[in-house]
Amino acid sequence: MYDNSGARTSPHPNQSQPVISQTALKLTQATAGTNTTATVVAGKRYRFTSYLTGGFRFGLATVATDGNVRWVCPLYQSIEIQIPLGYTSLYYTTDTNDALGFLVEIKQNADPDVDQ
Repeated sequence: MYDNSGARTSPHPNQSQPVISQTALKLTQATAGTNTTATVVAGKRYRFTSYLTGGFRFGLATVATDGNVRWVCPLYQSIEIQIPLGYTSLYYTTDTNDALGFLVEIKQNADPDVDQ
């Protein structure tokens, strides 16, 4: 299976393996529709899981996330997000109040086209 940039991905995001030395980044949203930023590493792949209350929408270009949605994660689902080179901010917003999710960097082999 391949993502939108042609990199090989796991058959399902729940099967991807996290980087062992890192902890998950907790993404929260108290008020629906508020634009928030998380700092990420350019070129890395992440797994995001929407855990509580509502879904998330993600973008890269500006704080106005709804105008540049690149990824969507419904409630209780997991998705993989490949951060393009040159980007270190991941913008997000939610569809409900008090949304909660976790962003985890995915471990990669020395061969960037094969996951562990």
